[in-house]
Amino acid sequence: MKPRHLIFAAMLVVFAVCLFRAEARTYNLTVLADHHTQAWNRFYEMGVATDHQNTLIHTYWGRGIGNALKVGHNEAGFKYWRGHAVLDADVGLVTAATTTTLTLNWTRFDSVYNIGIAAGMRPVVEISCTPPVLASSTTTNDQVSAWYNGVVPNKSAPTKYGWGQWVALMDSIVVHCENKWGSSEVRNNWYFEVWNEPDWWYAGFPGPYLTLFDYTVQGLKQGDPQVRVGGPACEGTNIFQGGADLSSLLNHCHTGTNAATGKVGTQIDFLTYHWYADNAIPSIGINGNVLNANNPATIQKMVIDSMKHYSWFTGPVFEDETGPTFDAYVVRDMQQSASWLAKTVHLLNEGGPNYPPPPMFAYWAISDLYEEQETNVSNLSFQEGNYGMLCRGDSSYANSWDIEKPVFQAYRLLHKLGANEDSSNGGVSATDGVNLVATSSVNNDSIQILVYDHYASQTQTSAPTDSIILTVNNIPWTGSAHVEDFLVDTTHSNTHTTWVGQGKPAAPSHAQWDAIRLSSNLAHYDSVATVTLTGNTFTKTFPLHYYSVMLITLTNPNGVSVKGSSERIIDNYVPASLRTEISNGKMMLTLPGSGQFTVRLVTPNGRTLISKRAAGTGSISLAKVPAGTYLLECSGLEQNFVKTVFVGK
Repeated sequence: MKPRHLIFAAMLVVFAVCLFRAEARTYNLTVLADHHTQAWNRFYEMGVATDHQNTLIHTYWGRGIGNALKVGHNEAGFKYWRGHAVLDADVGLVTAATTTTLTLNWTRFDSVYNIGIAAGMRPVVEISCTPPVLASSTTTNDQVSAWYNGVVPNKSAPTKYGWGQWVALMDSIVVHCENKWGSSEVRNNWYFEVWNEPDWWYAGFPGPYLTLFDYTVQGLKQGDPQVRVGGPACEGTNIFQGGADLSSLLNHCHTGTNAATGKVGTQIDFLTYHWYADNAIPSIGINGNVLNANNPATIQKMVIDSMKHYSWFTGPVFEDETGPTFDAYVVRDMQQSASWLAKTVHLLNEGGPNYPPPPMFAYWAISDLYEEQETNVSNLSFQEGNYGMLCRGDSSYANSWDIEKPVFQAYRLLHKLGANEDSSNGGVSATDGVNLVATSSVNNDSIQILVYDHYASQTQTSAPTDSIILTVNNIPWTGSAHVEDFLVDTTHSNTHTTWVGQGKPAAPSHAQWDAIRLSSNLAHYDSVATVTLTGNTFTKTFPLHYYSVMLITLTNPNGVSVKGSSERIIDNYVPASLRTEISNGKMMLTLPGSGQFTVRLVTPNGRTLISKRAAGTGSISLAKVPAGTYLLECSGLEQNFVKTVFVGK
């Protein structure tokens, strides 16, 4: 994250009150459901950011974020998590050292990754910060931004006993991880990232950081030459202007002298950068502001164009920290961030084959259980101005934990989109207002239309409404459609509005927490219904508030729907006997291999009928269920799978 002393605006300035109001408009939105324009890219599900890794185990507020990661994986589809400072004193991996020995305690280190993996996710292993026993000085990170329960991490070079001990530590980490979680798993699926925002999180850039990078890569590759190593996790303002930028690291890795080997070049497998909506690079015409949903796509295009000068580098470029603002402004708690996310994801997906979205787009942060900036150390309230998508809650009342804010609801809606994007028009993209994205399932028997109304300005309120006339043409079936719509706006699926209506209690009562949780359910705009189509056409007229997101789904009642193209079909794993056993009213699912799996049976309207957790090989019984059609889901694999199944009488 960006250090607080660089943040230039106050919370009250950012959320100004309606100095200007645009005129409400009427939008005629159309979808051609039989015209697929491209596969829908679910890049936004690849990862999510957390605070420092010790928060997985425990935080100042009495519990860790393990359950938040489970919610993120199960409800939004997140596949990777990334957090800071796994080498910090609170994790305590390096307990003692000399010039010839390292004493390591893997207990809490293992707990960090066990918790994340148990949540169904994989790690981006960020190599930071400096273990105190290896620190060359007492230099620490920013005292406020990296508060970390009062113990600010060290950012000096890890050279108290020379670089050799750092290399040995890196080697040990890879060997230990592969021994514990499998060499193939770590080698093929984990990412090792060297540091975080080294222009201020490390004692010097570019030179000192590049030296650190060389020795870190040497040690990690010594543990296994095939593990994937990258960086530099440069922050927004420095991406292209000589600070902690991408070009400095790429040039060094290609033609520079490797500090560890003395040879030319250092291996690098992936690049990372951070960009928030209000990051700005005035020297090249990038003027950021809070909730600017066009900026991320502009920056992604510039990153791709800059990579054309480095044709030798063929690895992915991840955006592994992002958000509607780099500060903890109140809009992070509100519906404004939901519409920002919907528009940002849509625009990043519209760059065409030459400008695809980043393979990872990790929102910071999953939970209000973070320890940067000493935020709210005095109480456990639903305080305004926290970074997380899930509420911290009261440590003494479990029903208050990990309650979804509107931006997480937007992730839930995005998770429901299908495999292929359909042709649509009538919205606006370059300017403020309404736009839409439409998708279809693999089997063309369900259609999902995401409509959002977003303004990149704090001078708007959510009160005005635009009028929407939606027409879906060329539906690939006739007769009827099962119609369901979900809405996130100022009064729907909005925990912040509920809390404000309670008078913003500093410490909500249990009854108030229960009400807040109730408002975290995805709310319908209309009743779920089966409607008669007009030929192959569906039409719906409705109002949409500024800063809102709606998802409308049309499903063929006689169809067999599956989720997006990134998911593997269940037929690859289900035994031939499954159909027979289902027809008898009892499901037996054979698990595909070792590991942790979550199996769910979901009704067509999205209600989870059965959810079971299983470990290892073998089978899991889903017991008897009523006759009907259901979605059978299994998560915890390299790629999740979903299949519609029919249960006979």
